[in-house]
Amino acid sequence: MRSFIYLLAGFISLPCFAALTHITNSELDLMYSLYQAQERDISKQALHKRLLENQFLIAQADIRALPLVARHSDVGFSNAYHVRRYLQAMLIHQTPKLAERPNKAPALDWTSDQLISILGSYPDSGRYTKKQMQSWHDVELVKSPRLTLKDVINDQSMQGRFALHSGDIAHLQTVVNEYVRFHTLKIRASKTLAKHNLKLERLRLLALGELLRPPMQTYLGIKDEMHGERSDYVEALKASLSAEEVNQFYKKNKREFKYLDNLFATAIIFENQKLANNVFAEIKRTSISSAMKRHRLTNQFAMPDKTHKPIKITRHHTLSWLAQFAFSGQLGQVSKPIRMPNGLWAIVYTSQPAFKFHAPDSETVRYRASLSLTKDKAVSAYEKLFADWQKTNGIQL
Repeated sequence: MRSFIYLLAGFISLPCFAALTHITNSELDLMYSLYQAQERDISKQALHKRLLENQFLIAQADIRALPLVARHSDVGFSNAYHVRRYLQAMLIHQTPKLAERPNKAPALDWTSDQLISILGSYPDSGRYTKKQMQSWHDVELVKSPRLTLKDVINDQSMQGRFALHSGDIAHLQTVVNEYVRFHTLKIRASKTLAKHNLKLERLRLLALGELLRPPMQTYLGIKDEMHGERSDYVEALKASLSAEEVNQFYKKNKREFKYLDNLFATAIIFENQKLANNVFAEIKRTSISSAMKRHRLTNQFAMPDKTHKPIKITRHHTLSWLAQFAFSGQLGQVSKPIRMPNGLWAIVYTSQPAFKFHAPDSETVRYRASLSLTKDKAVSAYEKLFADWQKTNGIQL
């Protein structure tokens, strides 16, 4: 039996592990009804494809033996925990009466000190030794269905584990109650499931598929990671890019690499907002040149030369804050008075922009090209893998 099975061990264990290669009408009806209850807009045909695609993703996770099968992150709950909750929602949605008589486990005859004594201190690394896990496996919390302290620790998030290490008996009791309730729910739902030609093992795989879909699509590179991180799979696709591919991308998308290289700019600095506003009003009535002459103001970008005329600057001008503001402002317009980080006030005017293109071998081109080309490769590879999986299993969508 594949090691992947053991990664799912916890509150739920699958009697066998194999991604579904067909979705029955009863399963589709149940999932479609659940989606409608959640106000998720999708057609039955699209949902059917999605559910099978989810199973393809389970198969990919199995083949690659990915750690995310057990849990999405070290600080979160286990996937077994999330699958159980999803299954519970499915069963109650199928038969609402199941929620009417929630069962609770008998109260635990434990004290906080006993729990702290058994678990010890929460490890700085957040990881446990095999010896610890084995010792907790022998601590039985519920006899039938059997639930051990190891099962509880396995499924908990970092926050939940920390609470248990702190002797939170109420939290432990809540976890045990949830476990017993789910087990009772399964038993009470068995007749209804059989009546509708539904099997719990298959529903588990449907739930797991929904759970694994986002992280697996991120792993395979067709969805972006929130923090910009990439899987080893996506990094390998990126590493496979050739210089010629980057060069062709540059030629095709050269306009995207156009940038503002320099411009002519004027910056006037004032000690207070009132004076800045007065000069700004005068500029609007006349012009920036005449207002500067009348008030004997000089272009700060030109210092130490005392001139009222604009000068050519780049983003690397010594007045860095004002230069960045000049490059981000509207060309050909006088800015309203703005307060500078040093508390002074400024008015900026820009004109005569000059544009250039990033060089084909520049870091900017390589970075943008790698993002786009890697995504394209990931999408192509994904589509081929999915198509091959369908062909292998005789699936037609």
